[in-house]
Amino acid sequence: MENTINTHKHTGTKELTAHDVLNILKQYKWSIIFITLIAAMLSYAYLYFKPSIYESYAIIKVKPNISNKSSDLIEDRTSTTTSKDVVEEISLLKTFKINNNALDKIHFKVQYFTEEAYKQVEMYNTSPIEIKNIDILNNEIIGKKLTFIPKENGYSLHYTNSYKDKIENAIFKTKPFEFNNDTVFPYGEIISNKYFNLTINKLAAIDKPIHFIIHGNKREVFENIVKEQLEITQLEKDTSLIKISYQDTIPARAQLYVNALTESFIEHSINSKNQQNNKTLDFIVKELENIKEELKESEQQLEKYQVAQSVIEPSIQASEYIRKLSDIEIQLSENHLKKKLILNLIDFVKNNYNLDAIAPSLSKLDDQNTLRLITKLQDTQLLEEELSIDYTDEYPKLQSVRKQINNIREKIEFNLKNLRTNIQYQNNNLIERKNTYENDLKELPSQERQLVNIKRNYEVKSRMYEYLLKKKSENKIVQFATFSDYQIIDHAYNSNLPIEEERSLIIFILSTLFGLLFGSILALIRHYSNRKIQNKQDVKQLTSLPIYGTIPFYKQKPNQLEVHTQAKSPFTESFRTLRTNLQFIKQENQATTILVTSTIAGEGKTTTSANLATILEMAKYKTLIINLDLRKPTLHKFFSVSNNIGVSTYLNGNHSIEDIILTTEFANLDIITSGPIPLDPSELILSKRLPELLTQLKTMYDYIIIDSAPIGIVTDTKTIMQYSDLNLILLREDYAKKDFISTLEQMIEKHQFKNVGLILNASKEEGGEYGYGYSYEYEH
Repeated sequence: MENTINTHKHTGTKELTAHDVLNILKQYKWSIIFITLIAAMLSYAYLYFKPSIYESYAIIKVKPNISNKSSDLIEDRTSTTTSKDVVEEISLLKTFKINNNALDKIHFKVQYFTEEAYKQVEMYNTSPIEIKNIDILNNEIIGKKLTFIPKENGYSLHYTNSYKDKIENAIFKTKPFEFNNDTVFPYGEIISNKYFNLTINKLAAIDKPIHFIIHGNKREVFENIVKEQLEITQLEKDTSLIKISYQDTIPARAQLYVNALTESFIEHSINSKNQQNNKTLDFIVKELENIKEELKESEQQLEKYQVAQSVIEPSIQASEYIRKLSDIEIQLSENHLKKKLILNLIDFVKNNYNLDAIAPSLSKLDDQNTLRLITKLQDTQLLEEELSIDYTDEYPKLQSVRKQINNIREKIEFNLKNLRTNIQYQNNNLIERKNTYENDLKELPSQERQLVNIKRNYEVKSRMYEYLLKKKSENKIVQFATFSDYQIIDHAYNSNLPIEEERSLIIFILSTLFGLLFGSILALIRHYSNRKIQNKQDVKQLTSLPIYGTIPFYKQKPNQLEVHTQAKSPFTESFRTLRTNLQFIKQENQATTILVTSTIAGEGKTTTSANLATILEMAKYKTLIINLDLRKPTLHKFFSVSNNIGVSTYLNGNHSIEDIILTTEFANLDIITSGPIPLDPSELILSKRLPELLTQLKTMYDYIIIDSAPIGIVTDTKTIMQYSDLNLILLREDYAKKDFISTLEQMIEKHQFKNVGLILNASKEEGGEYGYGYSYEYEH
């Protein structure tokens, strides 16, 4: 029993402790367990139906490059002056341009699925059907999962809207996608509808429906499928190793795609390095064709002239003119090639960020200043890369470096233009010399002069043809000898184990913990939003009134004295504890009067009164129980006695004390029933005969138990409370409201009641002072 105190008003709110929280959670343990199980089951279902993800990856190395100066117009294209920009290469690998070639090698156009163990599993290269000759006419069909249903002589196609589609259609008021056709199509023939034209071929026996998804063009496949699953990263900071990773539900497809992408990237690298060389080679081939025709004509003309004029060889002076004019023509032709190359270089500078590839061509042009500028540009670009990693675009030094890069590029372009101007100046000088020699030729005899011109033309064409053949061979060698700037360190690899297996376990554990946390938070919310008393701790936090006993929840039969029929039950034990606590307020030489009431009807005050009186009788105390609930009496039903006479007839003066005291089946327990329900119960309670009755009865018994009306409904009980030694107010768990505690304390303070205690009824809390929660097997 809580110690009785004089000041009953609760002085403050008790601080919430961990023990309090645990008690609250215990109260809602089944709902917490239920929510936790639901979370675990949903997580398991999600992980079960979610396809396993596999990862394949390859590692490539960006080769460091060493500068090798070329000695010819077109030289070793594999040489640059510094290492590649890893960040730039990573960005390049993420582009559609590089992935485009890989998509040609890996089949993403159609995905096939089959049902296995209530979930859909993709079939890759194992589908019994093949869909070919696809021509999409309406993009609505893209991404829709159609169902192929095999028939006796062919197949039919159907589509079922998912729950997600139905919800979206309902919310946004959109028309659902419809594609249901019971037409049976034969295999191998083109089928046409408003969405597509295609052919379905049968590859193997089919015994169940097959689902398939048609995707759009390669660009749509890249944006919607590949891009999200592709990851390109630098393996370690400050290294030139790049990791290419691709995730897919099919491990073989992931591996194939990574290999296809690395091959495409290396092929692109080689093609890029050969880009300038290919332009020059195309020009040389074109010029060779022209020179070949001109040489043939020149040779025929020389031969015809020599036969006609009977001239075999020109004179010494004429031969000297032929040599000098031929040299000039050769130089003019070479300058023509140089001018063409310079124009290509200027175009390359304008349209490319990295200018490494033009260095060998500049070596032949003997433009050392521009070569030094390119070296400086490469160094500055590396510095920009390093700064970009650590700083934002607003960093002053980074902005300064980028400005410097632009200035260097402008200088390179300016130098190339100057070089073109210088070549043009050389051509002008050569043409002047040519004109001088041609004027000198006029002094020769007409026949010899004509021979010189024909012979000179032939010599020039012949030497130019040899020169171009040599350059064509050199460029072919360069083309075949070109290597990529990248080296495959590790080819595509996967372990055939889902990468999310460990992650799935973590998801399951976290989901279960989330369910536990959510259930616990919900329990706390329910507890603090519930305005009803839920356990003993609630009562202790709300008031300092003494609690004389806690009666456990017990499903008993109506009007049964369980303390008599179930002597070893926790219910009976709780009344024994209550009886022991009442010993501290027992009066000497007269009966101890105990009033039992409740906040509202239905809290079990009459049941408690009857069982309390019975447990006192079982301890050999002479006990009387009085029913002063004159409005709704039920006490007499517990003892199977008549209610024809009782308190109401006594207070009316119709019967004496001796008339209304009835015996029960128990030797030490008597009862005074309420009697017939009067028209004026409140007036009768205020009668002078009531205190006289109680005074006389106190001399006859050890305990008097009064079953009164609920104090929260009528005022009768407040009047009776002044005659009792102890007023026990019953609070039923999950029934009585917490607000009544405050009202009760105000009433106690107003009426100066000093003898008020509480009983918590129908408690579901395990354990406790009476040992609720385990059986009793002991001898009395």
